[in-house]
Amino acid sequence: MDNARIMIVEDEGITSAYIKKRLEKFGYIVTSISSSSAQAIENAERDRPDLILMDIKIKGERDGVETAYEIQNRFNIPVIYLTAHSDPKTLEHARMTEPYAYITKPFEPELTNFTIQMALYKHKTETKLKELVHYDFLTGLPNRALFIDRFEQALRQSKRNGTIIALLLIDIDEFKCINDRMGHDAGDVVLKDIAARIQNHIRDTDTAARLGGDEFVVILTNLTNPRDAETVALNIIVSIGKPFRFDVPYCAIGASIGISFYPEDGFDTQTLMKKADAAMYHAKENGKNTYHLYTGSNKTDSGDLRVLLALSLKFVAKHKGKWAPDDWIDFILELKKNGIVIQRHFEAILGTMLDTLKRFYLVQHPIGDIEEVLPLVCGKVVDFISETKGAWTVQDWEQFMGSIKSMGLEMPEQMSALLYDVVESVKALCSLCR
Repeated sequence: MDNARIMIVEDEGITSAYIKKRLEKFGYIVTSISSSSAQAIENAERDRPDLILMDIKIKGERDGVETAYEIQNRFNIPVIYLTAHSDPKTLEHARMTEPYAYITKPFEPELTNFTIQMALYKHKTETKLKELVHYDFLTGLPNRALFIDRFEQALRQSKRNGTIIALLLIDIDEFKCINDRMGHDAGDVVLKDIAARIQNHIRDTDTAARLGGDEFVVILTNLTNPRDAETVALNIIVSIGKPFRFDVPYCAIGASIGISFYPEDGFDTQTLMKKADAAMYHAKENGKNTYHLYTGSNKTDSGDLRVLLALSLKFVAKHKGKWAPDDWIDFILELKKNGIVIQRHFEAILGTMLDTLKRFYLVQHPIGDIEEVLPLVCGKVVDFISETKGAWTVQDWEQFMGSIKSMGLEMPEQMSALLYDVVESVKALCSLCR
């Protein structure tokens, strides 16, 4: 390989100068000379040379073998060992890192050049083979096998460092339209473009992979704030939603994204994938072209429920139990404006709850101004559902009614039955609002 870039790791000044002079005579570029393990790792990360000549015996806490092991794992740079020691114990220690070759001191220049050329060729060939095995042929992204390997490495590192990982599972909405109306060649072009758009919104330290078909995944590592994952998801959705230009009818596509977090949602690949998948389907049920957090799809958000009930009470009070279709549409839009996500079956259950709240205004009751009392009662309803996780006993219900009574509100049997219906409706809405 002409003008290959080589880094030398050698703590003897005269020896390193001699090697540098010989390498440059053969046309190689010497990126740096390192004399210690720490310096070698730093220079390898900065310069990313094509090959490293590594003395087995170097200064520092780690020897050349341990240093080579870290460099190969982190940067995938081939290493040739330099050694004046050919004893079996030393070579066996070095062999564990699978070096590309050994060069013994004193050096024979022509043989050294030949060894370097062979090592560079071997590494280039192995890299191409790895790409065929571990990378998606169409998009150039890591495939499922490499994704799993990188994710497990990221999990191990995060366990050591105590950092957060976000897993984003991305499914392309309406992609079938591309293949059906434009053909598979157009579909391939779109998939390659989608891969590029995803990569544009992640860091070099993150990973984007194609799992197959129109499904992608992103690993975001070393997060300090989980909301950063939401920002990335939103940027990806916006980017994928931009037009793809063809000389054939246009199909609008989007992306549904499910997000899970380590360590909050799980500690292993299978669990976090399963939860991201559940969140992704939740996003699809919410109208597609959006993202959803697993934590939000499986936990009752009492804040959202309070907003939902407050807006519902306001709506019922305003219309006095009678509303037109346009009023209903305005109400649904108001919910969405306030962050309440509308899912399938949501409107039917919501309608039942509103009808129950309306009946509070129609019965004879001894509890004072209904418009002042109902918000207090509904606040207790949210607390009750949050505390019992939607599953309560007879004793729980009696305690709940006792808490209503402690507010100075005596409820006759008819109103208690209405209140029970409200609780059941709110419980049903818990799994349908975020």
